[in-house]
Amino acid sequence: MSDSEKVVLCYGILAVDQIVRQEVFPEPDGHARLLINEEFPGGESTNVAITLSGLGVSTRLMGSTLGDDCPGQWLQSRLRDTAVDCRLNVDPAIRTTQAIILSSQDQKRSIMGFFPDLRSLPIDKEDLQDVCLLSVDPFLGPSLDAAHQAREEDIPVFSIEITEQHPLAELFQIVVLSRGFLRRHDCGDYQDVAVGLMKSGVQTVLVTQGAEKVNVFKEDGSTFHQQAYPVQVEDTTGAGGISGMRRK
Repeated sequence: MSDSEKVVLCYGILAVDQIVRQEVFPEPDGHARLLINEEFPGGESTNVAITLSGLGVSTRLMGSTLGDDCPGQWLQSRLRDTAVDCRLNVDPAIRTTQAIILSSQDQKRSIMGFFPDLRSLPIDKEDLQDVCLLSVDPFLGPSLDAAHQAREEDIPVFSIEITEQHPLAELFQIVVLSRGFLRRHDCGDYQDVAVGLMKSGVQTVLVTQGAEKVNVFKEDGSTFHQQAYPVQVEDTTGAGGISGMRRK
């Protein structure tokens, strides 16, 4: 890495995602034809790190402790095949986080999984070396401390899926929300949520709408829309944030 090269640090839950796709969701006691049953590196921070790395951005990945079990070993092996600078912690007493994503051809989806006690090593000044942006997973407890450390070093912080009531809101410069998240959690009108976040100190709020346009709100009061890029969608897991869609 050159002295001038900057890094995006992605900090959050590390997991193994098992994508199970069928033609339709079967009725109780029914049957469905299985189309896909594959495993992928998962977790918001993992998705962001791998996606940005694939776009040529230098990324560093840290987060929840992995177990020394088969899923943990598999995840470590897959991450070694990427260009991501992975700083992982492994504890044989931990069971690796796993999620099973059930999806159908009409893009309906249900998620279940095993989410153990999410321990994580804190980040330190060495981890923040050359970092130009911290991407934080708000669902990992130590993320609050990580965001505070980044702000103390004048490093901007990005995250997803929070509202102005979240304790992290005042620490973020950029927040990406999905209309699905706002609907599921009955957060109200997306424009009101965006305004509330900016009053908390967020500089830019992006609201995604799947295949429709992205609404962008700026702290100076300006707004604009970005049309979604047409892609051949294989699975929408992770498409609510900046990690995009898995494509064929």
